Amino acid sequence: MAEQTNLNEAKQPIADPSTVGLAAFAIALFTLSFLNAGVIGPKGVSIMIPLALLSGVIQIIAAIYGFRKNELFTAIVFGLYGMFWIVYALSNLGVALKWYELDATALLLFMIAYAIFSLYAFVASLATNVAVSVTVFLLFAVFVLVSIGLAGFPSFIAVAGYVGIADALMAFYVSAAGLLGTLYGRTVLPV
Repeated sequence: MAEQTNLNEAKQPIADPSTVGLAAFAIALFTLSFLNAGVIGPKGVSIMIPLALLSGVIQIIAAIYGFRKNELFTAIVFGLYGMFWIVYALSNLGVALKWYELDATALLLFMIAYAIFSLYAFVASLATNVAVSVTVFLLFAVFVLVSIGLAGFPSFIAVAGYVGIADALMAFYVSAAGLLGTLYGRTVLPV
């Protein structure tokens, strides 16, 4: 009887997809947060549209590899936040090209939905590490603040921008911890 090769045993190990997903997330959030804080003007959307689109694609790819590695948290979080960035990019592109006007109520509901998702993603993140939990909690705060801003208190959007900058820096930190830890074979940045 001929030996059968089990294809599952022949799979190569996969690098941690969250490291690249977090880097893409951090870059997009960092830039958007300066726009929300009012540090850069509305012409910043010219960078945000392609940046958000590509960040979303990278995060979707990270999600796919998260599923492949059987890392449910990585897969769900990057899949859903990747979707956020793609919707953000396409909605802003449509407005810029005058295909349609932005519906303020739909945008508010979109932000509330992401606040809800971020809340239970935060609870799930408590099973990971402190740095990831802080990153997700700050993102929850960003969505809540943006939602309050869209609900009639626009100054909260600027506050969300500053919280978003802090969140992006945390995401950079977690991504750097993953990259440096992998390359040096030891903990360089504790999480």
